[in-house]
Amino acid sequence: MELKSAIERCGRAKRILILKTNLLGDVLNFLPVANFFRESAPSARISWLVSKSGYPVVSELSGVDEIFLLEDSLLYNYRNLFRIAGWLREKQFDLLVTSYQEECFLIGALALLSRAPVRIGSNLRNRGWFFNIVAPKGEFKRRVEINGRIIRTLGGNPKDFVYLPGASAKGEAEFNAKLKRKFGLDENAGFCALHLFSQKPIKSWRLEYGPELIRRIQEELKLIPVLVGSEEEAKRFGDEQKKLGLLNLTGQINLLELYYLLKQAKLFIGIDSFPLQLTEFCGTKAIALFGSTVVSENLVPNAEPVKAEVECAPCWPAKVECDRGLKCWLELKPDRILESARRVLLNSGA
Repeated sequence: MELKSAIERCGRAKRILILKTNLLGDVLNFLPVANFFRESAPSARISWLVSKSGYPVVSELSGVDEIFLLEDSLLYNYRNLFRIAGWLREKQFDLLVTSYQEECFLIGALALLSRAPVRIGSNLRNRGWFFNIVAPKGEFKRRVEINGRIIRTLGGNPKDFVYLPGASAKGEAEFNAKLKRKFGLDENAGFCALHLFSQKPIKSWRLEYGPELIRRIQEELKLIPVLVGSEEEAKRFGDEQKKLGLLNLTGQINLLELYYLLKQAKLFIGIDSFPLQLTEFCGTKAIALFGSTVVSENLVPNAEPVKAEVECAPCWPAKVECDRGLKCWLELKPDRILESARRVLLNSGA
């Protein structure tokens, strides 16, 4: 299919399927592509096939018309490949789009077997024959930029589509009222949002550094520390450190409310995770802590990286457990983080 003809068919599409099934941050980074199709084909019915782990992003933050769930288990999905493909054919999608990050063969096979006449994806590992519109990875490394190649291929500018359809002025006002009523935090108060822990120890900042960081955020930056996240370790830490003046919001706000919170924060400090990726959508200044993960793939443009300089880092996802005492995270002490934070706040005029 010629590209010009394919682009014209994109604009005429009536039933569009987005195949994007990964974790929260990965799904969020594909949201601009969904926004692009929402605007370029306003009369189309847009569906999203997503895994259970990525479902909250689609349900709370996107503007799609319907959501279908795919199992998180690759083994289950492989065993049921033809059943899932048959179900896709019954839906009669006339356009299907996916990203380079998906497990390539499974998603590519589903795309091909869906028989959607227009299939858009990236040529990863020379398997572009699954798609009749191929958006190459090119020189980009960041996930959101690689996904943006799909938008560029179809004639759009990815920067125009970095927004959350689920957000509204009314929703933000309601959250601000809740923030003050339930948590005693005024929207005009200067605060620093923190997301420091992961469910995976190899991706989690050092718990023992936490009390010092909280004290110094208050004393040196003159900001209220506000902890977010849903990890059990974060909840325990948040409860234990209330005596230091930490406001613990872990597990108490949803993803859209997290967006409203980050939008109002003077600063965000956090590990490579969904909240860090979300700061790109609200433009909040951020300090990004990189221990075991790759900076080039995960850094957002509004963040300054604080990176571990050890020979074994980055190691994720090749390693899921550390045999070297997590020394990458030991390097990221409060001194380094505060030095970066002061510089970012000074440059932003805060």
